[in-house]
Amino acid sequence: MDLVTIKSDKLEAVICPELGGSIYSLRYKKDDQWLDIMRPTTKEALENKDAPEFASYHLIPYSNRIEGGRLNFMGKTYQLKINEEGHAMHGDVLNRPFKILSRTESELLLAFDSRDFDDINWPFPFSVKMGFGISSGLFTSFFNIKNEGDEPMPAGLGTHPYFQKKLTDKDQDVYLTLPQVGLYPGETTIPTGTYVDLPANMDFTKERPIDNNQFIDNCFKAKKGPYTINWPGTGVRLQMDADSYFEHLVLYTPLEKDFFAVEPVTNCNNGFNMAEKGIKDTGTVILKAEEKLYGTVLISIEG
Repeated sequence: MDLVTIKSDKLEAVICPELGGSIYSLRYKKDDQWLDIMRPTTKEALENKDAPEFASYHLIPYSNRIEGGRLNFMGKTYQLKINEEGHAMHGDVLNRPFKILSRTESELLLAFDSRDFDDINWPFPFSVKMGFGISSGLFTSFFNIKNEGDEPMPAGLGTHPYFQKKLTDKDQDVYLTLPQVGLYPGETTIPTGTYVDLPANMDFTKERPIDNNQFIDNCFKAKKGPYTINWPGTGVRLQMDADSYFEHLVLYTPLEKDFFAVEPVTNCNNGFNMAEKGIKDTGTVILKAEEKLYGTVLISIEG
């Protein structure tokens, strides 16, 4: 499987066009040592073409889960294929091949059209353009999704990077600051209603370390603002900025793992179905024929 490397003197990203533009690795050079910022992809994940086991992958045409795979939109119900949890999950481009439109030493542009696939798990035709660029310590990802049909369709975007808890043996804790506004309630990954106030144990609006004994897999209402990740032992600091379309974020901190995920996303979990019920602020975007939804995520690293 072909991998494409883009790099600068300080930063290197390896990308897999054949698996939805998933990121195989993101590394930063500090003191002549290349450090894995994102969780390294295993040989098995590459051989098995398993995008969710990559360093990062992308969520299009919606983020996270659609409950029971039943998409309710404009008075109609569409049944999508479901996963082992019983939901439709993470869109349907992460394991799809993208075409390379252009590539240089520091940039890569990819394209996808759902009409090329008879088994696409989405009832509306759409196309995607996805690009990546590197300049010194800055890694840029941009996405757009276009409604290629004649009828309106709901649309969403997201990206799912897994970051390392430790970059070197010098790290003890990793610290987060997140632009959270509220928490979506519920005992599962499917919210029971609109967002509520942040509980103290999930409030990262001021910098605090990840608790290795606390499991989090929740969706949050977010505002525009930086996500920061700080590895003080190693002396590396990352700032991630997503544009204003990314009104939500997902935080995932699994137990007994050496990675965590911070995901900028446009819609909340099951957001399209919640919007159909009249719940506001779900991040649901409705694209008319030939309309596009854009999203850009910037990751800058220093140290």
